[in-house]
Amino acid sequence: MDRISEKLRMGQEDAQMLASIDQGQLDALAQAIVDAKRIYIAGWGRAGNCIKILAMNCSQMGLTAHICGDNTTPSIHEGDLLVVGSGSGNTKTIALIAQQAKDYGAKLALISGNPESTIGKIADINVVINRIPKKEGSPAVSGGSFYHVMVQTVDLIRVYVCEMLGLTDADIHYNHNNLE
Repeated sequence: MDRISEKLRMGQEDAQMLASIDQGQLDALAQAIVDAKRIYIAGWGRAGNCIKILAMNCSQMGLTAHICGDNTTPSIHEGDLLVVGSGSGNTKTIALIAQQAKDYGAKLALISGNPESTIGKIADINVVINRIPKKEGSPAVSGGSFYHVMVQTVDLIRVYVCEMLGLTDADIHYNHNNLE
């Protein structure tokens, strides 16, 4: 298969994965973000990098958002929301953070491929990205990319929250980073 055909196939698989996400799950997470006093974001590795885009999006929408592990992150409490991004939903350090958030009364959301995971079982909201199984003997990148779809999912949630809050491009631009 030539490189262009491979890219097209991967894009089709990503689109299939994105289309399989339950709309009700996306709506529930968007509503939880709107309702939250403060939004906290946690993840590790590639999933952590992808989910941090949600913190940036929330900040640009004028919402109070924090990335867990940053020195400026305040304590979490009832009325707050922790959104975790994790492919497996079983990353031990993130599972510990998720449990601590629940212990302090915060709501917990998980974007993952595994709602039956350690974090998925305690989450109030699960946004499930169904992976496409890799084919036997195929390249390491076959089977669609969970991480590409996670970024697209986070961007969809941004669109839904903007609609719910009635935000315009001018609102987003006002809060966009200008210390570049």
